[in-house]
Amino acid sequence: MQPLDKAAKVKQVYTELNRKFEEEETQTKATDQKIAYLNLYGFPIDPQALALVSFDRAQTLGAAIFLKEKNHLKVGITQRTDEASKLLKELSAQGYLVDVVMISNSSLQHALDEYSKVIVSKHKSEAIILKSSDYQIGALSELAAKFSGTSATGMIESILGFGLHLAASDVHIEPEAGASKIRFRIDGVLQDAATLPQNIYQQIISRVKILSKVKLNVTNTPQDGSFSLTLDSAPIDIRVSVIPSAFGESVVMRILRQDKGSLQFDELGLTGLAKEQMLQEIQKPNGMILTTGPTGSGKTTTLYAILNKLNEPGVKIITLEDPVEYKLTGITQTPIDARVGMTFAAGLRAILRQDPDIVMVGEMRDLETAETACQAALTGHIVLSTLHTNDAAATLPRLLDLGVKPFVLGPAINAIIAQRLVRKICQSCKVVYQLPANLQSRVEMILKTIPKASRAEIPSKLIFYHSPGCDKCQGLGYKGRIGVYEMFVINDAIEKLIIKMATTTEIKKQAIVDGMLTMAQDGLLKALQGITDVEEVFRVTEE
Repeated sequence: MQPLDKAAKVKQVYTELNRKFEEEETQTKATDQKIAYLNLYGFPIDPQALALVSFDRAQTLGAAIFLKEKNHLKVGITQRTDEASKLLKELSAQGYLVDVVMISNSSLQHALDEYSKVIVSKHKSEAIILKSSDYQIGALSELAAKFSGTSATGMIESILGFGLHLAASDVHIEPEAGASKIRFRIDGVLQDAATLPQNIYQQIISRVKILSKVKLNVTNTPQDGSFSLTLDSAPIDIRVSVIPSAFGESVVMRILRQDKGSLQFDELGLTGLAKEQMLQEIQKPNGMILTTGPTGSGKTTTLYAILNKLNEPGVKIITLEDPVEYKLTGITQTPIDARVGMTFAAGLRAILRQDPDIVMVGEMRDLETAETACQAALTGHIVLSTLHTNDAAATLPRLLDLGVKPFVLGPAINAIIAQRLVRKICQSCKVVYQLPANLQSRVEMILKTIPKASRAEIPSKLIFYHSPGCDKCQGLGYKGRIGVYEMFVINDAIEKLIIKMATTTEIKKQAIVDGMLTMAQDGLLKALQGITDVEEVFRVTEE
């Protein structure tokens, strides 16, 4: 064990003195009230005794059942209250002989920390089973009222139930001075849901930590966990991240709906020439297809949709993912774990010995992975992967910068697709609207540069749409998302540019000559179809 530094020693001494003072105060209070006193530190706490009362109720009452011997119970209380007395009467009515002792708040917290050891089968409140019909809502502003007056368990169920109803991808529980905030990430944008008092916040955090099997008493370091629930009998996985912050622990719950992995190719939003080219490229017997964009731009979803298109009984498909979030039937999905040497590069070498037809590599992070993927693409495999670049043309210079040889890169890659996700406007409240003059001229200028080779059809009269918000979209004006893309295939002209180590600008210029739409152009064409609006296109494409 490492010796404590001076500051740590001082902190330890200070903590021990505070605890000693608290125990002395509690002992005095117990004597005054003629109740036995007990310090639970060092006392063996029986998890199955704890399970007789839910964590939420124990925390609210300031009471814990810490010992059970046949029909004899020992209960610690921090103070005499009517609610605590009610609990004792309930236990007596169940035939238990109850001994009551006074305990400090620190002792209570020590007992509450032991709830993580309670056997799940005994702790009936562990299982979260939701029905979608219980969590209907017209507007986000109604959420605060829905959350009020419920226990921590009920609160967690409500938060997740409404989050699922609103198709939220993440739930954020963020402590602030004197209160805490709940926010949902809906269609890629964080929306305020409710503000909670600090005492309720602490109960919720404790409940989430118990569910996700992380340490209750650790509050100063990040922790990751997970749990599952069911919604209308369908399994939902929840991935939990807990980190310390200035006002308490911040929690983010990622909602992983397994139906997200079942998105079909035709639902992606690829249209026209780009769709034709992609269908041609994925039917080739070998070669690499790369998707590129920032985190959260839908790259993995696009690859899943391609895999669903290619997944047939006579085909062997293996993926490398960090982590595996959605389960795909008929596909071998392998998680990355760098702690045991299972990196993308090591994993790719291993799965190529498994006789695959199609390989998906979650991300090209280094030269070794990129070179191995290129060799696989050149030796009879279809390889799918992702990269982080701003647009499609920047992908080739990025791979060259990693160290991939130009004479390997050109023949190995079939196509590159860059993407962003735009929110779709609500079709229930969609109306025609007039763009401001400056925005109109900006749109017209971008549309004029659409190459003829793209075969895109631009209407003679430009009509745009907007959704002000209604009950169907919870007042947000948007519902769901769709991709906007730019895609080009590697032809002879592009291969020559690769050999001469061309710049991103030169590659993009050639791709446009060949018919590539930019993401902004693709987005504006979708806006003209009433799928999204102009402001949303410019927000995500940064044009």
